[in-house]
Amino acid sequence: MSGKKWCLCICCLAILCFSVSAVSLDLETYENKVLGGWLGQMIGNIFGLPTEGHFIQSPGPSSLTYYETIPSHALVDDDTFNEIVWLYAVEKYGLDITSTELAQEWKEQISAGDMACANWAARLNIEKGILPPLSGHPSNNSYSTYIDAQIEADIWGLLSPGRPDLASSYASLMSELMNYSDGEYGARFIAAMYALAFTNDDVPTIINKALEFIPQESRYYEVIKASIEAHKEFPDRYRRARSRIISKYYINKMTPSGGWVQADVNGAMVVLALLYGERDFDKTIALAVQLGLDNDCNAATAAGIMGTLLGADKIPTKWSEPLNNTYLNGKRLMNVPYSLAISDIAARTATLGIENTKKNGGTIKEKQLEIADYKIEVPAYKKPWTDDEIASTLCKDWNDNWQIQNIGWDMSPGILQTYEGRSSVFSSHPLDQKTPFAFVRTVTLPADTPMNLKLGVTSFNGSSYPDQLHADWLLKVYADDQLIYEKLIQRVDGKVVWYDLVISLKEYAGQTVTLRVENYPNNWAWEAAYWDYLELVAQ
Repeated sequence: MSGKKWCLCICCLAILCFSVSAVSLDLETYENKVLGGWLGQMIGNIFGLPTEGHFIQSPGPSSLTYYETIPSHALVDDDTFNEIVWLYAVEKYGLDITSTELAQEWKEQISAGDMACANWAARLNIEKGILPPLSGHPSNNSYSTYIDAQIEADIWGLLSPGRPDLASSYASLMSELMNYSDGEYGARFIAAMYALAFTNDDVPTIINKALEFIPQESRYYEVIKASIEAHKEFPDRYRRARSRIISKYYINKMTPSGGWVQADVNGAMVVLALLYGERDFDKTIALAVQLGLDNDCNAATAAGIMGTLLGADKIPTKWSEPLNNTYLNGKRLMNVPYSLAISDIAARTATLGIENTKKNGGTIKEKQLEIADYKIEVPAYKKPWTDDEIASTLCKDWNDNWQIQNIGWDMSPGILQTYEGRSSVFSSHPLDQKTPFAFVRTVTLPADTPMNLKLGVTSFNGSSYPDQLHADWLLKVYADDQLIYEKLIQRVDGKVVWYDLVISLKEYAGQTVTLRVENYPNNWAWEAAYWDYLELVAQ
């Protein structure tokens, strides 16, 4: 498919359900709601940031009801700065923007080092020329069902008032950069809720209508439906509802399919905050933090949706006034001023939203946005990859001669462009305290040419953690289950060093042997191993 593709081929893959009648929206009300959406995100981000990831198995205390430290401006963070990039991108390329154009603006605005999770992996992919949709595909991105796209989809709803179909299509387009399957569906769901919040006052209605834009086969759909049912069963007991969702759906391990940054369980916390918040901004934002998991992201999303529903003038001034109408970018986004007026960000978004409305069948009459009807379109279901399927791809293009086993997902395993002065370095981590990561290869060694196993390895550099001098691990090498070499890979005089090792396999000449090279946990602190090369060579 060539040319502009902002609808992400959804028209070819979608199941067309039915049309929804057109509505109108006062222009001034629209602009006020857009400002409310931006303010809500920024407020929620600041409020939730001090306890990000703190409340996992149990919710946080009910005393969390206001800023820990009163801010003087909104801060640049991943809950908002990517949306600023999308704003600049649409202004540059137009409403028919492609995912490749979004990727280009992303690349020009922010470095991969300023990102995390799926965004980080995607930005590294883009640097290597792996463009969307492959940059977000699980074959290239281990974190494809993480929360990243979900927390960056707000703007698409803000510039698609009353058109959840447009909002969710844009969200899918954006998701091509960094996410897949449930990661994409979270973005579609959130964007659709924002769009619906312009023309609907009832929170349950907004949630249920937005849910119509994601595949019913998906786990994301199931988790959100379960959250709605939990609220119905426990209408006055949000902790019971949360417990129901966490006990059934939370995967208590940091893997591609688990942990506290998965899109689906965090989407559930947003839904519970909105339902139990009962259209009260204070109550909603407090619940979004108390419910836990990725607190700042969920508070930003819930407060942004509520700010859109209520409008900026209905957000209590105790939350908005401390921001002083200032979004402080600093030097984070490279082609953005040091600071921006929040009102200007909202005005620019509203300008695009009016243009988007007119482009898609709407009109302006007597300062009213006449919004065309929309159709419910659902993309074809994409099944998420299992952890094992993703693990099998980690080593590709580094060394295809070896299989990998028992990868642990701590410390972001995979190929690094550079590490401690060397390029194309593979990072591994043991599965747990008793199960080492391993490279495994079965090979028939020549009878007339003795062979060596050569490898270059080192340990965690700890640049952000200078006190972690115990970041070491055990290298163990086996031939047919017999330990033939063992060495502690550690710092020397407090500095990370490369160990370039040669291990003789002479005694196995002429034999078919299974070699196993392990990253064995030592003291279970910063146990990642870094591999420059691993090869068999003649002596």
